[in-house]
Amino acid sequence: MRRVAEHLGSGTMSLYRHIADKDELIGAMVGQVTARYAYPDRTGMSWRECLHQLAKRDWQAFQDHPWMLAANASVTPAFGTESLASMEWALAALEPLNLSTHEAARAIMVINNYVQGSARIALGDRESAATDDLGHNWRTRLDDVDLAEFPRLADLIRRPPADAGGDWFVDGLDLILDGVQLRAQAAR
Repeated sequence: MRRVAEHLGSGTMSLYRHIADKDELIGAMVGQVTARYAYPDRTGMSWRECLHQLAKRDWQAFQDHPWMLAANASVTPAFGTESLASMEWALAALEPLNLSTHEAARAIMVINNYVQGSARIALGDRESAATDDLGHNWRTRLDDVDLAEFPRLADLIRRPPADAGGDWFVDGLDLILDGVQLRAQAAR
């Protein structure tokens, strides 16, 4: 709170007239960013298109506001109206699959974890992320390492993927969504 007060040019105690504590401040900040990256109207979109929108908007929010990764990783995440509206939107998007609410929530959490984990990797390796080749950093680090005892890893590291020009983030998301679709089909 002291740093926020310094940044605003006010006294720390002055902030407490507006906000109760650090958790409330972080919650308000998360709410503001979440509102800026609100999901679009679902009308005319398939469940899959909706979840692509969810992932892309969350991805962009993390790229533009990396501090959100730490805020969302807290033990007691901030759940303001904006966050609740986002979760409701996502649950509604999965209704066509006839998953139980709990299964739909699990699918959303897997996607959220994928987006957050991918954002952490990309933020840590911006050069590789910009080339859609997150394996670049691994190849650079292990270039001089003898991987004879690890042939599968050597193949993975030494040979760029055939679809290196593709979008690794979307490909990974589609892999998850394929699993969600299979789960829904199996439940019918």
